[in-house]
Amino acid sequence: MAIDGGTTNTRIRVLKDEKIIGKAHVPVGVRNTAIAGCNKELVEGLREGVHMALASAGLTEKDLQLVVASGMLTSNVGIMEIPHISTPAGVKELAANSRLVEMPEVINVPILFIPGVKNSCPLRQDVDELEAMDIMRGEETETIGILELKKIRGPITLILPGSHTKVVRVNEHNQITCCLTTMGGEIFGTLATNTILADSVPSTLVSELDREMLLNGAAMSRKVGLTRGCFFTRIMSQFIPFDGDKRANFLLGVVLGQDIIAMKNSKACRLCWGEKIVIGGPSPLRRAIYYLLEEEMGSKADLSVLDDETVEMSTAIGARIIGLEHLNIFC
Repeated sequence: MAIDGGTTNTRIRVLKDEKIIGKAHVPVGVRNTAIAGCNKELVEGLREGVHMALASAGLTEKDLQLVVASGMLTSNVGIMEIPHISTPAGVKELAANSRLVEMPEVINVPILFIPGVKNSCPLRQDVDELEAMDIMRGEETETIGILELKKIRGPITLILPGSHTKVVRVNEHNQITCCLTTMGGEIFGTLATNTILADSVPSTLVSELDREMLLNGAAMSRKVGLTRGCFFTRIMSQFIPFDGDKRANFLLGVVLGQDIIAMKNSKACRLCWGEKIVIGGPSPLRRAIYYLLEEEMGSKADLSVLDDETVEMSTAIGARIIGLEHLNIFC
């Protein structure tokens, strides 16, 4: 069983060899802990999701040989804090630093918790060096799964949008060397549902990707910044006869346009324009990132977009690989 805990959602997959035979999705994540100040709601949601996934596979806890958890569940607002390990980090480093823990309040099988990864810290750890620092929890496992499923050998850059957008660099040894994080997806969702812009954007958010409106939003974001660019969404709703989906695309472009700026300029994990770039994450975010990078990079782009099956399978397969390597090392 692979448990992938995120900021807002948790996905649980039951595998037999490399095939998913049961799954569950619960709308609970570490955001609940951060807001409530305790992890009671998160633990209860995990327990419910575990039983749902087992039921969908027609199994019981006794049938499980290995349970692996990754993502924000290992953070200080998760259920078992495991320190980040420093880059470079590949399968062996992740497996060696994973921790097997009894947690009967979730499941009566020991859970193997995979650590997150942090950029190698600069010598001076102060505000002046802040921009070179970054962390990930969950994307390291997703990265290992993508590399395995697509039989990829680095160097390569992965871009994994979601609640947070992650840029992950992988070296020729298939070790993660650095990462970059933005809050793009979470900010877009908050703006579209919990600000005055909720009146201008449909509750379904982006139903169908509109390349032109997306690029318009990104261009406006570069010109006048995030806060002014966002407000143009409301101005459109008042004065320009665009439908809600076009306005949602524009707003998404404003937010993700700032992500592209970060990818170009960040010391944490700057994009290498000549290197192969693979884009994952949920639809339509992965296609949106593709359009924005294609516009930015032009003929220099070596871009590809992952298919739905790889995105669906990647974290579970990565958890399986790291979990089996842990058993190989310690058992």
